Amino acid sequence: MKPILAVLFFTLAGNLYAHQPVMDMAPRWNNGYGVQTRIEHANSETTTWLEGVYTFKPSLRMTLKVPHSNGEIGDAIFAMPIKRYKNAGAFTSNWGLTPSVRMPTGGGSQWDAGLSLSYSSESRKVYQLYDLYTLGDTTGVDINVGLVHADGKGSSWFTLWDITAKDSDSGQHLLSGPVLVYFKRNLILRAEYKFSAYDDDSQWDGDYFSFGIGLVY
Repeated sequence: MKPILAVLFFTLAGNLYAHQPVMDMAPRWNNGYGVQTRIEHANSETTTWLEGVYTFKPSLRMTLKVPHSNGEIGDAIFAMPIKRYKNAGAFTSNWGLTPSVRMPTGGGSQWDAGLSLSYSSESRKVYQLYDLYTLGDTTGVDINVGLVHADGKGSSWFTLWDITAKDSDSGQHLLSGPVLVYFKRNLILRAEYKFSAYDDDSQWDGDYFSFGIGLVY
């Protein structure tokens, strides 16, 4: 079993378009793959996401995300993250460009194209992510900054703070809150809570919570 090399890359109906499985810690080795499931609660509705990733090589991978809510499958999102890594001892960073498409698997006829531009870095103590993305009529910015707590035995905790802003045809909103990530070997857990700091969006109401579990090989 190969060790996980953390490259965190949000799980929100408004910005899940940008983030990639598994828990933003997709495998960084040739022919790696991973799966995860996430349960998120927002707008008085609970959605379960089934997601997968396959890494051809560290710079090129493909992902698929399929939502399930109210007994029905929603529109799936397929993406091809392209990354450029820079490693310098205990410090690693990458730029990412991710084209994506949302497919009408939920029974409609609407196809949407998307694109994400991101930068993330991680040292022994600090992790940070900056992500600008668009999909359909939605444009957003996501920022994750926080601390890395490694035990020196192959497992780590990440305590992060998230800021997410979204603009769409229905309006704008800003969410913010804590994110907690734990990984050990091939297992990854992620929990996050976001409160509404600004809400001028007719399709958004209240806070957000999600929990996910993923595996990489």
